[in-house]
Amino acid sequence: TPAADQTAECDGSGNASALAAWLSNNGGASASDVCSGVNWTNNYTGLSDGCGNTGSATVIFTATDSCGNSTSTIATFTIEDTTSPTIDTPAADQTVECDGSGNASALAAWLSNNGGASASDICSGVNWTNNYTGLSDGCGNTGTATVIFTATDSCGNSTSTTATFTIEDTTSPTIDTPAA
Repeated sequence: TPAADQTAECDGSGNASALAAWLSNNGGASASDVCSGVNWTNNYTGLSDGCGNTGSATVIFTATDSCGNSTSTIATFTIEDTTSPTIDTPAADQTVECDGSGNASALAAWLSNNGGASASDICSGVNWTNNYTGLSDGCGNTGTATVIFTATDSCGNSTSTTATFTIEDTTSPTIDTPAA
């Protein structure tokens, strides 16, 4: 029976037990010899670097009999990442009182903090992006923006969370000079 390729979903720690089991089982290969038993060896040295903690190794498994005759079979062990990051904390809406100048610092802080969202990925870190383009026009200097925050792992898998930033005006005007 020739060795068979095996693919495993990234577990974040090199899939050591799955790889060790595949290697010790000679990739599923079996061999026999009419004159003696066989001894298995392989040329595994390590995994190639993929995205995150993924990679692959093409391994030659060699069965050798007691007289030194040998035959080989080749298979590949692959670690892949097809799982999107997990949103641990979704983005949260934020409402601020109009400061008369667009609330730029509050908006910038909310955007850079991904609306308060957090995400994790078992195979790699995450990179955050968002689709903010501007605030809608409200009355005065008020407005809203509904923003999609996207967490993307090193392998290009992504997940999103959405929240709205709102600038409102609930403060009545002040009388600077009373009527005379």
